[in-house]
Amino acid sequence: MRNLVLLLILVTLFNFNGHSQTTSETEYDITEESDYIDAPWKLMVGVNAVGSLGTRQPFARLGEFQFKNPLALAIEHKWSKYFAIEQDLTFNGYEVKNEIDGGILKEDYLYISSNTYIKYYFSDVLFTADWIDLYAGAGFGIFSVNELNSSGNLVFGGTIWVSDNVGIRLQGVGKFAVNAKDRQFDNNHFQYMLQAVIKL
Repeated sequence: MRNLVLLLILVTLFNFNGHSQTTSETEYDITEESDYIDAPWKLMVGVNAVGSLGTRQPFARLGEFQFKNPLALAIEHKWSKYFAIEQDLTFNGYEVKNEIDGGILKEDYLYISSNTYIKYYFSDVLFTADWIDLYAGAGFGIFSVNELNSSGNLVFGGTIWVSDNVGIRLQGVGKFAVNAKDRQFDNNHFQYMLQAVIKL
């Protein structure tokens, strides 16, 4: 009888210990899953449109945005579920007789820009959906039309995932230039990107 009681105690202790380990491992896995990032690096390739019409309305006169050799490249590193850093490089251009801030150009100009953003992904806070990622952010950059200038930027956008590793991104950026009032061409403007997104 004593051996039977001893056996029951040992079996109970073994089961309790095994249950504790399973619970602990399960909790650990849940924590790991919540912080897990399936692809911390992303590459974006696409086109951009630049507006410089002297308006503070981001969607005013979209048909007059510039679209000359409009290459847009970017790379992003997501270090947590909600935060990422992005570096981009864009090219565009203004052709003779185009309008910039109410003036008509007498020659062609090349637009080039490079920007750094810190982005906050907030779609998981609003709803649960794997097919879309929404974000907002801020950063700084440099750009040139006629002369080099810098800007503080606000960015908003989203990616729609068409497969596990490929998506389509639409992004809008408001650029607030340094000494904007003293610059004829290199001043405040909006820029929009349409890009393919590839998880690396």
